[in-house]
This record gives sequence, structure tokens and C-alpha cells, in this order.
Amino acid sequence: MSTSIALPGQDAWVPPVAKLRTAARRKVVKWVSIAVLLAAAALWSYLASFEIVVRFIVAAGAAVEMFEAFRARRYAVAAVFGGLALLYNPVAPLFSFSGGWQRALVVASAVPFVASLAWRNYEEGTE
Repeated sequence: MSTSIALPGQDAWVPPVAKLRTAARRKVVKWVSIAVLLAAAALWSYLASFEIVVRFIVAAGAAVEMFEAFRARRYAVAAVFGGLALLYNPVAPLFSFSGGWQRALVVASAVPFVASLAWRNYEEGTE
């Protein structure tokens, strides 16, 4: 059963309840990504055995946000989250979690997720 109705020449109508569910899911993705990044920075010395898990969660969260930003026509935001998805790519890692600057990079990577929590009307692309 479809939750949207599309008339010819018009965008699909989505019930308000479905929009709330989608917004709640996106917020959960953001909070999980933030928590994983900050936990990785806090537990830096124990991170080696969980590096692939951190990379996968952050890359997946960044990919979800990138696609949502494209949908909302926020291309600069999509580019930022696309960069994060490439940076934390678990298949071909660009850096290892081993040094001081990498720790700073992990903390700084949480900033776009935190900033995206503050954006209003994210799905419409307006502020």
C-alpha cells in the first residue's frame, strides 16, 4: 500500500504522519552517528578492534544524510556528507585511527551531523 498520492504534473502528497516518521528516523541516524564519532574519540586507545564498525556506521549515516540533502536540493550539504561517506568508507579506508590529528578529524566529523540537527524544514530545502 502506497503512502503517497501523485496527480499528473504535481509532486506526490505524503501524509503528515509519514513525514514525522521519516523525520524521526533521520534524527535517529544523526544521533547515532554523533554518538559513535564522540565515543570513538573518547575511547581512542581501544578503537583499533572496532574501527570497521565505526567506519561502517558513520559512512552509512553520511550516505543517508547525503541522499536527503540531494532530495532537498541542498547540494553543498550533500557534498559535505558525501565527503564524509568517502572519508569513512569501510571498504577502502583513507586514514587509520592511530594518531592525534586523526582523533581531531573524528571529533570534527561530528560537526556536520550536529549542524544538521539544527536545520529546520530540512525536507523542503528552506530555512
